[in-house]
Amino acid sequence: MVNRTSLDPMKKIIHVHSDNKFIHDSERYTDESFINEIMILDSKNSSNKEYHNKALFYEPIPDNLNKILAVANSADALVIYNLDFFKSQIVNRVDKRVKIIWRFFGTELYSRKPHLYLSTKSKSFFVSRIVKSKVKSTFPFFFHYEKSFYRAIKRSDAITCTFKDEYEHLTRHWNHLPTLIPLASEHHRNYSSKIDFKLDYPKKNIVVIGNSRAFYNNHLDSLELVQRSKHAQKLNIKVLFNYGTENTYTHEVRKRAKLAGVELIDSFIAPNKFIDFYGPVAAFINNSYRQLALGNVFMALHKGVKVYLNSKNPTYQWLEGEGLYIYNMEILENDLKTGQVYLAKSEIEHNLKGLKKLKEGQSKSDFTLQVLELLNE
Repeated sequence: MVNRTSLDPMKKIIHVHSDNKFIHDSERYTDESFINEIMILDSKNSSNKEYHNKALFYEPIPDNLNKILAVANSADALVIYNLDFFKSQIVNRVDKRVKIIWRFFGTELYSRKPHLYLSTKSKSFFVSRIVKSKVKSTFPFFFHYEKSFYRAIKRSDAITCTFKDEYEHLTRHWNHLPTLIPLASEHHRNYSSKIDFKLDYPKKNIVVIGNSRAFYNNHLDSLELVQRSKHAQKLNIKVLFNYGTENTYTHEVRKRAKLAGVELIDSFIAPNKFIDFYGPVAAFINNSYRQLALGNVFMALHKGVKVYLNSKNPTYQWLEGEGLYIYNMEILENDLKTGQVYLAKSEIEHNLKGLKKLKEGQSKSDFTLQVLELLNE
């Protein structure tokens, strides 16, 4: 908690959401310095029932924009979760006095240059999409949606990312990004805040691939490595495939998984059960070239799982730079052949100590202080 005097006015922050899975992210701003309100751009339904009496609801339609702006103008700051077209209109029209904090999700920028983040195998399924994205990224101001989006970026006062390496990666490909406020690692709800040094060991022969149906996982390359390995037949390999759009790419992944004897997990795993999902798992493989599945990565590390990431992924560079034992895709094929898909007990302990240090280095109080400094400018 950040120290404040009785003379310091509390700052009103309105959190603008459209994805129920991330509404809890607003809890990062819980502090006596802030008055937090939640706005959900959706109608009330069974999936957001928990917030029916806790949040303001507006359907994201033009007729509601003025009503939304009237509420937004009462705030000291808006936190925008996933900067889409409708939210861009809010940002571009809200009073200049109101600070804008963009909670970066990833897809806002990565989807605009997919050619940078897809393997050759993945690209073959999205040729027309890649061509269109290149045209739009080259001539953004010829497209109303793009023009509004980039204008909203320039209007934003800060962007929040989990780690600096990702922000630096983004600045190499996109201009005019706002100032970075790193998110606190200690306040990530997708894994336990308490580090348990008494994990079950040894692990079972379970290997998990990917986090969803998203093509950024580059599943086909990972499955090809599995198919080439004889030892993989002794492993229980699962692909997390329980959300995302179905298309020709996902149909091909299903086909290849069946040929490789790999299990696809299609059903949604409840959060209270997902906490224990990685308990018996030996290895987690994510072949994404971009930051993706960070919750899965941290959950896996907390459970003593051996994590394989693509060396192009800024998450790999970040965690390796922090001294954690993270393994790249280049050595996965050999590890599958030799069966070395487990961390030694000493390696697990090393990673748990590294996670503890990482959390202490990115504290909630530091995050709150930076937000307050922005709001007081």
